Amino acid sequence: MTIDTYKTFCKQTLINSGSMSSCISQKFIKENNLNMIRLSFPIICYNADGTTNKNSSVTEVIRMNMIIGDHQELI
Repeated sequence: MTIDTYKTFCKQTLINSGSMSSCISQKFIKENNLNMIRLSFPIICYNADGTTNKNSSVTEVIRMNMIIGDHQELI
């Protein structure tokens, strides 16, 4: 079960990077004690050249409400 902590963060981020998903660093997650949800299967990460990322796959996610200006989206 995931518990919403209602924490608010104001961060600068790269917009329209061509990424197919949003990512948050593990350091940020640990520093802010965010609740992660374990995926039932890992998501393989690919580099720009099409090779698989040697560091890791995505095994956990965070549900969050992102607000950019007047736009709000649950990711």
